[in-house]
Amino acid sequence: MKILNVYRTAPTADVKKLVEIVSEGREASSFDLNVDAPDYDKLVDMVLAADKTICWW
Repeated sequence: MKILNVYRTAPTADVKKLVEIVSEGREASSFDLNVDAPDYDKLVDMVLAADKTICWW
């Protein structure tokens, strides 16, 4: 199962731990929205390629 983790802000230590738990044994990738100019086309492609997407605020 492919999981995509989308971060709206920089992940805290708690979020990093949760991501580690949720992603264990799965193929995981991440996308940061907290940059100057996020590549939304790439994000759409990544969402469509993933089996599950989790947004972290």
